Amino acid sequence: MALGILDIVLLVLSIVASAAIGVYYGIKGLKSTPLEYLLGGRSMKPLPLALSMMVGTVSAITIMGNAGEMYVYGTQLWIMDLGIVLGLVIVAKVFIPIMYPLHMVSMYEYVEKRFKSRWLRQATVMLQLLGGYFFIGFLLYPPSIALKFFTGLSIITNIIIIGATCTLYSAFGGVKAVVYADVLQSLVMIAGVLTIVIQGSIIIGGFDKVWDIAYHGNRIEFFNFDLNPYQRHSFWLCVVLGFFFTLGTYGVNQSQTQRYFSTGSIKQAQWVLYYAAMGMVFLRALIHLSGLVMYAHFKDCDPITAPHGSPDPSSVVVTYVLVVLTKIPGLSGLFVAAIYAAVLSSVSTQLNSMTALLWEDFLKVMPVFKNWSEVKIGGLQKVLVFAAGVLGIILGLAVSQLGRSFLRALFAINGALSGPLIGLFLTAVYLPWVNAKGASTGFVVAIILNIWIVIGQLTQPKAEYLPLSRDGCPNINTMTSTPLNLTITTTVAPNTTLVSHSTLPEEEMIHPLYGLSYCLNSLWGTLFCIVVAVIVTAITGSNSPDDVEENLVSPQSWTLFQKSLIIQGKEFFFKTILRRPSSVRDESERKAEDIEVKDPLHSSLESKEHLDNDIISRGAV
Repeated sequence: MALGILDIVLLVLSIVASAAIGVYYGIKGLKSTPLEYLLGGRSMKPLPLALSMMVGTVSAITIMGNAGEMYVYGTQLWIMDLGIVLGLVIVAKVFIPIMYPLHMVSMYEYVEKRFKSRWLRQATVMLQLLGGYFFIGFLLYPPSIALKFFTGLSIITNIIIIGATCTLYSAFGGVKAVVYADVLQSLVMIAGVLTIVIQGSIIIGGFDKVWDIAYHGNRIEFFNFDLNPYQRHSFWLCVVLGFFFTLGTYGVNQSQTQRYFSTGSIKQAQWVLYYAAMGMVFLRALIHLSGLVMYAHFKDCDPITAPHGSPDPSSVVVTYVLVVLTKIPGLSGLFVAAIYAAVLSSVSTQLNSMTALLWEDFLKVMPVFKNWSEVKIGGLQKVLVFAAGVLGIILGLAVSQLGRSFLRALFAINGALSGPLIGLFLTAVYLPWVNAKGASTGFVVAIILNIWIVIGQLTQPKAEYLPLSRDGCPNINTMTSTPLNLTITTTVAPNTTLVSHSTLPEEEMIHPLYGLSYCLNSLWGTLFCIVVAVIVTAITGSNSPDDVEENLVSPQSWTLFQKSLIIQGKEFFFKTILRRPSSVRDESERKAEDIEVKDPLHSSLESKEHLDNDIISRGAV
């Protein structure tokens, strides 16, 4: 075990503190209602929710994977953060004003309301549940491999400890426990990554020297404006990747939308995203800088190309911590605590959101729960979270037996599913004339096509690393004896896979479709869904304004929807848009008709008065 006494103390304190938060909110909320358990009573403050949102998507795999990305491929992926910020602004300005006033718990209730299709709602929820439960297993397994070298505990033991900890505090405390534990874990994660950046820079001689070494090692690249879609990364590809990653994660994914549903107003929900954007950029910047620090340290004695080293870029993080940080008591323990915190925050987020979906979309409508009290339902939700945690631990143990190629495939397929879901929601918001048949067909076709493309991509040659050197190693055994036989799948996000060094011949041809950059996968899924939905709607007949509720679509789209004679081709256009009062008399008649419709009692009394006057006049004659 590489940890000293102080390191172990820091690690244990971090885990115990997270569990204590769950116990506190569990005792405090023994009689909490379902709304309080899942959404904190819609009264939570934006800042802690933003921190929870930030760390909920920055997993331990992201810390190790993005740092490894900077080490072997350079900084071009950093531009992804620009796309993330743009995407968060779109979600805040477009999605939240439409979704929040509906007071939903499940994000996919919107799908049913918009398309009046229970089947389509359940299809989207089922995909999220399957993906979410399996994703818990994937989150638990890869970091457990790295933690084995720090803690001396087996992979299975690490999976059980992490899974049990976050399951307990998530089950007992609900969303408040998850959010406030995430706040603690965000601080631990920042401190852990800072240990690499600060201490590493000091050892090298300052951060300016770190940057200079990275620059001369061709690691600094931000403005590759080449439009070629077959390259791995470019400025435009990374912006697209970040933009659609954000829409898929923060716009249409239950695990994150549940955060801003927990606030008290639209404005507060928007500030959750703005705060999260600032925190995300800061934390990811620290992770990226840590990769440059590690490159500066290993520039002349690379551990990845060592005879007995791991070829996976993420393994360099473990090597660096073992070689450098363990020399100073407490630093390696702080970093390991950051890894644990990253896993806990990501898994607890999934547990809470999956329970919300399972209850709201499937169990709530069952007759057996119709007469249950809110307190009793709250107890059932705790049981569901606990069961999901146990299932996640089992899946984590199962994944540990399957090997890294399986993990790569599953992460890539998970990314393929986000594009069609984005397309479905964009269709719902911006294309009100699209009907349920069109939306359902587009969604299913896009999933099939996207999975096909991603599976094809996994068969293609993998991107070459930038030059790595071992010329400065004192002897052949230096840095090669570190026991790092890691098989961690390197990913930057749930919908992104970083490929490792290619062993295939350069002259091997790349399929023209499969060779497209993985950064475009979500874009293709979005476009497939929208285009197919529009075509099928044109064949089966478009919606009329009576088929769609105005508050479920963009205001600009609703205006175009009403005015579009070519698309609608309905009598509604003539009655509503072209009709104008021709005189004051017409206007007064119209107002009288409105009064009659709005106040039938007034209309009937007025008619009776006219009839009485007529009878009196006849009697007088």
